[in-house]
Amino acid sequence: MPGDQSEANEEEVFEFDCPECGKHIVGEADKCPGCGTEFVIEEVPMVDCQSCGEACPLESDVCPSCGKSLVDEGEDELRQEFPRLVAEVKPLLMISKDYGVEVGEGRRLIDKAVQAGKQRDLATAVQMVKEARSSIKAALDEKLVAEESNLEKLVEIVSRSGVDPKEVSGSLSALRSLREEGDVEGALRAAVKGRKAAERSSGKYLEANDMVESLSRLIDVCDQFYLDSREAKRMLNEARDAGDHGDWGMMGILSRKGREQLMRALPEATKSEMRKAKNQLLDAKTEGKDVRTLVKVLKDAGVAMNRERYDQALERLSDFKDELKRL
Repeated sequence: MPGDQSEANEEEVFEFDCPECGKHIVGEADKCPGCGTEFVIEEVPMVDCQSCGEACPLESDVCPSCGKSLVDEGEDELRQEFPRLVAEVKPLLMISKDYGVEVGEGRRLIDKAVQAGKQRDLATAVQMVKEARSSIKAALDEKLVAEESNLEKLVEIVSRSGVDPKEVSGSLSALRSLREEGDVEGALRAAVKGRKAAERSSGKYLEANDMVESLSRLIDVCDQFYLDSREAKRMLNEARDAGDHGDWGMMGILSRKGREQLMRALPEATKSEMRKAKNQLLDAKTEGKDVRTLVKVLKDAGVAMNRERYDQALERLSDFKDELKRL
């Protein structure tokens, strides 16, 4: 519909130029499609000077513009703790990005910490970073639990194919040991190594299993918006049953069909939910609530929708609903 199209086009899309080659890039990107330069954006924690309103680095003791002191009595300990916590969280974020771990909750808490820091509410900023650290660690640990379960299954699958599962078993043992030692990144590397070792003899299973997990996640999101997922759930159950009987081909086919069936309904559903979210955002703003995190989440949803990644857009809208409940 023309109205829907114009509404979608109104969504703001992030644009910038590559600092190395100057190529204009539309949308979020980890590296330049022209020269391959990887982008690392580090946000320096800032606070607003209470005297002149100028934004100053959090570690500054004096405002560089007006010379007034930025340190209140009793803030020293919090000012020292905040950057330490940020330094702990940053590598966790990098690991989650490298291994595809969803840490949206942790990122939203970090956004709140930055906002609190700008308002010189250091106690809240520190608390938000602590909660973000806990949330990200929990997500990474959940990923490791899933990877351990996957490797256990792969040992069984590889053995059933008549191949020695020694490499996969070794990776499973390494994952368990490294996880016990607290080496999250090492444990995730072991999981990747085990998966690669299994691909030679169980590639079809891995591909089909990924499809099953993708369909399962999409059904969960659709259920949050009361979309009809009955047919997709039936296909998911049949896919899992096929997998239990070793029919990886049928497992993949059924999962793909279930996802395709759901995806057909997502464009209109996503646009409808986007309109609802915009109205809810306006209502929250009218009530005087802090909507900065909501705006960011809704912007991410809009970017995904403009790219026709409706499943991702719906996931962000689910995050929007969760954040709205917290206000």
